[in-house]
Amino acid sequence: MAGRILNKEKTKRLPFPILGRVACGEKSEKGYPRSLDYFVASGKYAELFKSAYGDKPSTIQIVFPNDDAELCCKEFYELRDTAGKLVSEGDGETFKVWSDKTKAYITLSTEQYPNLMEMIAGKYPKCEWKITLTLNFIIPKVRGIMGLWSFSTKGSASTIPQVRDTFDAMLEQNGHASGVIFDLSVKMHKSNKPNDSSRYPVVSLVPNESEENLRMVKESRKPIMIE
Repeated sequence: MAGRILNKEKTKRLPFPILGRVACGEKSEKGYPRSLDYFVASGKYAELFKSAYGDKPSTIQIVFPNDDAELCCKEFYELRDTAGKLVSEGDGETFKVWSDKTKAYITLSTEQYPNLMEMIAGKYPKCEWKITLTLNFIIPKVRGIMGLWSFSTKGSASTIPQVRDTFDAMLEQNGHASGVIFDLSVKMHKSNKPNDSSRYPVVSLVPNESEENLRMVKESRKPIMIE
């Protein structure tokens, strides 16, 4: 959407504000991370999500607002310090990097510095680069507010390839991913590693324009009647 003032710098922006975040994990009472086999929402409008889906939904219906992967299905490298603060993120070629000198993020590229990722990580020996995927989407069933919800994952061996490839396949085969109803689901999986009994959540993205989903979206577009 164009601004009101002529600006030659074209900055990509989401069409609606972020209302909250959806996750399949939370912190325990002692502050430790805990994986879940259902989605939880956070933010100012989390109660609207809960009203729509209840306490423990393992599947929610989502719609992407446009077809721009950088805005709606973004995969990137991310480095955070031991306090969880963002040090740098980028696509493998171009990175925004925190500068202690300027107290701001600056843009650097591997064209300038071929070993850029190693250089940055070298300043934070206790931290490592992570591949992250962030989705931004509309949840039609959440009524009474218009905006986007965000979901992020670092499941580079399981969740990320399936979700990313499904989004890309819809663009290639259907010509668009926006406007299509998807099921975003989470399910616990057991580790296949020897002597490892751990379980972890795997999230999947499936196009699902069933009659039930279409009816749900149609209902969501009806005005809310105030008694």
